Amino acid sequence: MLQRSWVLFFLIFSFANVQGQLNVEKEILDCINTFRFKQALALLENDTTNPKTKSIKKKMLEWEIGLLAYDDLNEELNQQIRIDVKTKGTEREKQWFKIQQGDYILNDNPSDFNKAYSNFKEVLIKAKAQNDSVLVCEALKRLIFYGAKYSRNVQDLIEYGRDYENYAYSANEKATAIYRTLTYETQIVSKLKRRIAQGEIQAPEDSSLLQLDEQKIGLGIQLAEQANNSILKANLLYMSALNHNLHLKNVVMAKKLYRQSCILFNKYDFAYANSREFDALLSLGALEYLENKSDSANIFFYHALKFRLPKQEIRDLQSLYSWMSRNYEQMGISDSALKYLKKRNSLERQINQINSNISIQDIEVKYQTAEKEKQLLVQTQKTRANRNLLIAAGIALFLGSGIALLLQKNTTKKRQLAEQEAILKQQRVDNLLKEQELVSIDAMIAGQEKERQKVAGELHDDLGSLMATIKLHFDKANTDTSDPALEKAQFLLEEAYQKIRGMAHSKNSGVMSDQGLLSAIKKMAKTISETNALDVEVEHFGLGERMENSLELSIFRIIQELVANAIKHAEASKINVQLTQHEENLNIIVEDNGKGFVRSQLGQDSNGMGLTNIEKRVEHLEGNFTVDSVIGKGTSILIDIPV
Repeated sequence: MLQRSWVLFFLIFSFANVQGQLNVEKEILDCINTFRFKQALALLENDTTNPKTKSIKKKMLEWEIGLLAYDDLNEELNQQIRIDVKTKGTEREKQWFKIQQGDYILNDNPSDFNKAYSNFKEVLIKAKAQNDSVLVCEALKRLIFYGAKYSRNVQDLIEYGRDYENYAYSANEKATAIYRTLTYETQIVSKLKRRIAQGEIQAPEDSSLLQLDEQKIGLGIQLAEQANNSILKANLLYMSALNHNLHLKNVVMAKKLYRQSCILFNKYDFAYANSREFDALLSLGALEYLENKSDSANIFFYHALKFRLPKQEIRDLQSLYSWMSRNYEQMGISDSALKYLKKRNSLERQINQINSNISIQDIEVKYQTAEKEKQLLVQTQKTRANRNLLIAAGIALFLGSGIALLLQKNTTKKRQLAEQEAILKQQRVDNLLKEQELVSIDAMIAGQEKERQKVAGELHDDLGSLMATIKLHFDKANTDTSDPALEKAQFLLEEAYQKIRGMAHSKNSGVMSDQGLLSAIKKMAKTISETNALDVEVEHFGLGERMENSLELSIFRIIQELVANAIKHAEASKINVQLTQHEENLNIIVEDNGKGFVRSQLGQDSNGMGLTNIEKRVEHLEGNFTVDSVIGKGTSILIDIPV
């Protein structure tokens, strides 16, 4: 027993330790994603969840920060991390290293795109199997970003986008998911427009299919602001500017949004922010060029030219040279136009080489896949031959034992049918008993209601009338003498008359035809609260038209009995009754702050409906009944009834 307790303690401690590591990891990632690098390093330094691997994590974090902040690949540090992860790293740190290696490959040699992409997909598969939302998001954001950049299969990108939105675990990740999906949605919209222009397809009736969703962009901006991520907000503003420029044809708004994104990007001085500011400046220069404002276009182009872009942004630099060449040609400065045209053509040769290498890698991957499939086919054929021999050897045994097996199955099937028939009979009996029990409850409630009406009528018509007559005669009697006993008798007579009148009204249906369910419940709550011994509050939302009177009466009696139970047994000082009607469903919650109870220890209430009978009554109304009670903290009873 002691040994098992230690094992249980160890498992709980291990789980808590893993959860602690994940929480710290999410905080560190949040700092990196919002470019608070010093705070990320401080969090790691103060992390005590797993001191054995802190050294590896610190090196990996420093390498990632170096990449984001300075576009510095730091080959020596990368090699140290590779050795540390291989010799003493955990399985999770190995997965993180695969992601970093993908980043390293794409920043060092974009031609090796397939190798990096393969790293990200391997991490994604393993992280999904372990339901590791952090690693899933980190792999997906790269698969989408680089996949869109290098024109991978759009259908794959759409699937990755859905996965990202499902696994996003924070406001920052949700905003990033929106931004990443917009990168491939831009491709889809552009491809549709190109095919329409070439006459391949007809333009859709819904013009929103040919533009980005501004509401989606707005939601992303709100989430980025919530996460305090200015870079991400700037990216989404850039996407909105792109949408207004290319699809909504609102150049004025596009320029405004490009400038807003530039202001935010300019607050940060590191490679990623510089490359994004470069894109915004290039777009502003292009718009100025298209409006024949060559001088202002050149200002934007030269501001963009001062940034040093990473290798994978070579296409953006080629685009800048192309625009600058065209702009100088428009200005009539031929030598400068030729200079930047040569630069542009030089980069185009490099890009073609990269694309060629990627295509060759694709062919190699397909060839290797085909070879593996061929080997698998040969192995399958050998396996099939061996299996046929085994089948041939086993046929005789199968035929010999087949008859006995069939007889056994037949006997078993008959027994199972007999058991199923007995179960069905028992279910029919149980259903019949249940129906009879519900009929009994209906009859009991109907009898109680008739008795209430009878008592109310007798109080009001007989005794009430008699008391009113006595009071009238008493008032006309000679009462000039100021006898205290006589005055007291007159006061008591008036009080008795009012009490009988009140009892007559309270014994009525409770859900009066001219008031309805809500008024009856509020009146009951007011009457109880006036005693100052118990506070009953009624909250309601969405209660519109009156329901059928018998349904209102049943609901009122259920609530009345629940409140009565709380008064009699809960020792509560406050009861809250909530009624919410949504479409064709009524939700009722009765809560008290009393002493609570364990329902399994309660028996049937002999003096009233009891919780069990109330539950059956709710079930008769095709509703749901739930009891949530905590000893010392109170009780909540939830009822859902279709109306």
